[in-house]
Amino acid sequence: MANRMTLPAEGQEKDVLLVLDKQQGKVSAVKGIDKEGNLQTVPPTHGGEFMQVDKNSDVFSNFISNFFRKYQDTSGLELFSVKASQAEQDAKAIEDNHRNPTPEGGKRAEMLRVPKPDFHEFKQGYRFDPAKIDWENLKKVGITADTLKNTKDFDRVMRGYKSRNTYTVSGTVGGFFLKPTDVKLSFYQAKDGTVVPKLHGVQQDEKLLQRPFHEHGFTKQEQGNLQGTGNLGGIAEIKDPKSGEQIPVFVSRDRYTHELEYMRADKWKCPDTICGVKVSPEQKAAFEAGQAVKMENLQFRDGTKRSAYLQVSAVERGLEFLPRAAVQFLQQGQQPAEQQVAGIKDGKGVEFNGHVQPGAQGKSPDKVQPKDVTPAAESRTQVAVNSEGKTNEATKRGKEPLKQGQDKPTAKQKEKQDKPKKSKGMKM
Repeated sequence: MANRMTLPAEGQEKDVLLVLDKQQGKVSAVKGIDKEGNLQTVPPTHGGEFMQVDKNSDVFSNFISNFFRKYQDTSGLELFSVKASQAEQDAKAIEDNHRNPTPEGGKRAEMLRVPKPDFHEFKQGYRFDPAKIDWENLKKVGITADTLKNTKDFDRVMRGYKSRNTYTVSGTVGGFFLKPTDVKLSFYQAKDGTVVPKLHGVQQDEKLLQRPFHEHGFTKQEQGNLQGTGNLGGIAEIKDPKSGEQIPVFVSRDRYTHELEYMRADKWKCPDTICGVKVSPEQKAAFEAGQAVKMENLQFRDGTKRSAYLQVSAVERGLEFLPRAAVQFLQQGQQPAEQQVAGIKDGKGVEFNGHVQPGAQGKSPDKVQPKDVTPAAESRTQVAVNSEGKTNEATKRGKEPLKQGQDKPTAKQKEKQDKPKKSKGMKM
């Protein structure tokens, strides 16, 4: 039996939903929905059987949302919301205008039409349902669904990948204030089924590659490969965090955030063709071994044919086209010399020295930003205190910004910090 709402109380006229079947050119009134969620309709003359709702109620909103979700291809159907007392008259007007459109009739129909809700469609291939994401909470730090769509990252993060672009976020999260910082975005599913955002900030830890990664120690060659190309260049054996067994993996380093990521090598399958070019058995073997491969005469969408280096990337969860800096590293057979930079200003406007990170190599000096630079050894404490608000035992009581190359308070500054405040005594 259909779910049908009772008639409204006297003096409280509610709305009736009309549905236009464009193919048949017929308008019917919505009676309700059956147990399978299918729409049930009756002729607009059967007033006693109409489903009547308050247009501003949650029941109305939920019904409309569920209707458009169930009937994803609604190009042949249109919904209209009309007063119960005008249902038969408006149904005839809508039907007549569909058959013989007029400016007046079209204007009237547009006023009654129910617009499609602005929800994010769950597409095939998505790992996460956009409807289960708390977009309002994410909006508090400056990221919206439209932001991701405008940068073409929306589909990517819904499929379980990390965003290609970075976003400046700030605001209060979980009771903590997040100062403006650039991050990449991804999502993961919590144990309770909720979809939770994860912000990936830039890691400045220069000794990250020198420490074991899931019990795998990187050789000097592997460290150089990760810095130069972003990929290990081979297969590593690591301890699976879940099972504890040793598994073969590809390892990659995010060229912007410097995070290390892995992907199981025994689960990845090399494609038979790339950009219209068949992959030879030798090339497949090289890809599966984590090596970079040069492919010739690749056919691109703009109609051109070009050569390019490709390699399996754990960050991209598959093959990627290597950027110019990575190709130069491969061609030189050695780690490229770090691009030095001086005169970059920290958060307090104090200059510091450093070297340009691999992802920003090749930028002209005037376009290099502080976020592109890893501080030199003598400037690390200065940048940590002035830009990131960090302190250590020597600097925790200091109120003045550190000067260039300074890593602890000067004697004069320390004297000010240690000098006890004079008591003003008791007022009589």
